[in-house]
Amino acid sequence: MNLKSEFLIVAKQVLEIAQRPMRPQEIVSVAIRNGMLSDKRAGKTPHQTMKSKLSVHVRKHGDKSIFVRMEPGKFYLRHLLSLVQRTYEAPPLIKPASHEKVLVFKSDWLDRNGRFQGIKRSWKKYYNGLLNTGVLSYLDRIPAESDNLHKQIINYIMVTRQESILVYKRGNYNRVEDFLRGSHCIGFGGHVSQNDVNLFSTRDMGITEGAVQELFEELRLSSLDKQRLLKADGLRLVGVLNDDSSLVGQRHFALLFQYEVSDDPRWNYPERGEKSITQLRWLTPGLEPIPIWQFEYWSQLCLREFFAPLVLTSPAYLIRQKHPLKPPHVLCVLGGVGSGKSEATKILCNNFGYKEINTGQIIASILGLPPVPNTSRIVFQGKAWEFIQRSNGSDQLAKAIWEQVTALNSPRILVDGIRQRKTLEKLREYAGGKRIGLVFVHTLPDLAYKFYKQREGGDLSIFDFLRVRNVPVENEVEEMIGLGDVVLYNWTGLKEYRRAVHAMAKEMLGE
Repeated sequence: MNLKSEFLIVAKQVLEIAQRPMRPQEIVSVAIRNGMLSDKRAGKTPHQTMKSKLSVHVRKHGDKSIFVRMEPGKFYLRHLLSLVQRTYEAPPLIKPASHEKVLVFKSDWLDRNGRFQGIKRSWKKYYNGLLNTGVLSYLDRIPAESDNLHKQIINYIMVTRQESILVYKRGNYNRVEDFLRGSHCIGFGGHVSQNDVNLFSTRDMGITEGAVQELFEELRLSSLDKQRLLKADGLRLVGVLNDDSSLVGQRHFALLFQYEVSDDPRWNYPERGEKSITQLRWLTPGLEPIPIWQFEYWSQLCLREFFAPLVLTSPAYLIRQKHPLKPPHVLCVLGGVGSGKSEATKILCNNFGYKEINTGQIIASILGLPPVPNTSRIVFQGKAWEFIQRSNGSDQLAKAIWEQVTALNSPRILVDGIRQRKTLEKLREYAGGKRIGLVFVHTLPDLAYKFYKQREGGDLSIFDFLRVRNVPVENEVEEMIGLGDVVLYNWTGLKEYRRAVHAMAKEMLGE
C-alpha cells in the first residue's frame, strides 16, 4: 500500500525498527529523536496527529491496512504479527504527497571514496567529488526519507560573531528525553531542494542558494546581512559530516557552513524568523561553559570540533528523583553497548556494597548458551532478541531476575543490562512495593566506540561497532533515558568518569 502521509511513513519505519507494538507518543518520540519527523511538520501535539492518522488508516482500510491496533492506543504492523498475537478492533485526512525534490547521492559512493564517522574538515575531496562526478540527483522528499540506498544532502549552517556562536532550541514538542539527551542546536538549515536551483546556482545544484535561503527563513536578518548573503559574503564551507550511528544519519550527509555576521548592532539581540526557534542567544567565551549534553548530537560533534572551549565535556550526572535511589532497593543500570555501565556497575559493587545480577548471564542460562565473550556478541544478541520477542519472554526474564533478588536478600542489589521497557514493567510487578531505581548511562556513539574498543581490543572499526550497537535487541535502550531516576553522562577521561560515578553514588545514597 502506497502511503502518502509523512506521519504514516514514519510510523511504518519506526515500527519496523522496533518490531513491537507502540503507542503514538512512543512512535513520535523515536521519530523526533532520529530526525525522521521534522519539527516544522510536527506541530505542538504530534502524538495526537500520529494517533489520528493511524486510527483513520485502520478504520478506512480495515484488513488491507498495513497497520493493526493491538489494544486501545497501541499500534503495530500487520506483516510483523505472529500467529499468537491478536489485534484489537476499535468500534483524518491524508495529506497529499509532498512534491519537493531533494538533492541525494547513492550511499555506496562513500564506501568508494572514504566513508567516515563524524566530521572531516578536509571537505574538498567530498564536495568536489559529489559535484563533479555526476552522482548527485533529485528524489521526491517523502520517498527519500525511507530510502536506505541514498543519502540526502543537508546544509548545516553555524552562525558566528567572532568567537561566539548562535545557539537555539527548536520545536514546541518538549519531551523529557529531549531535556536529558540534549535539545539545543548550533546549526540552522535543512535539505537542499531542487527549488533552490536558479540561474546563478546551477554550478553547485543549489547548495549555496539553499544555505542562504535557510538563514533568510530561520533568522530575522538586517538589510546589510541580506545583501552580504546574496553575494555569499561571510558564508564559507568548513567541513562535512557523516553520521551512520542512527537511522536519520544513515540517510543524510551534511555540508557544514559557517556564516560570520556583519557588524550590525542588531546582532546584540538576535531575532528568530521561525516560530519554532526558541531561546536564541550567543554562546560566548568568558561566560560559564554550558554542559555539552544539553545539545543534540550533530551540534555536539560541531562544538567539539570547532568550539571546544565554549562547552564542558567532562563526565557528569543529573539526579531527577531521589526516593527510588535510597536503599533498600533494586538499582537497575541501563545503557547501550560501550556506554560505560559495566564500569559504573563495578564501582557500585566494589565501593558501595551492591550485589550484582547480570541479565546477560540470566538469558545465557535460560537459552543454554555460554555468555559473551564465549559466545560472540552478535550471535548472542540475535538469540536474545528471539527470546525477548516471545509472548512470555519479558515475563520469564523478569521472574528469573526477581528470583535472584530474593535469593540475595540484600538492601543494595544492582541489575545490569535490562534492554526493554516491558522487562522493567514486569520486574516492577514482581517487586510489588519494593523500590526500584534506574540509573541511565548516556554516551555519544563515537565515544562509546572508543570505550568499547579499549575494552575489547583488536582492529574493530567504528562501523563494526555500530553494527553491534544497532541490532534489534538494542533498539529500545536509548529511548529509556526518560525513565532514569539519575542520568550519568559519560564523556571523556576514565578517571573523571570514575569520579563522577563516586560522586553520584554518594549523593544518591546520602553518604
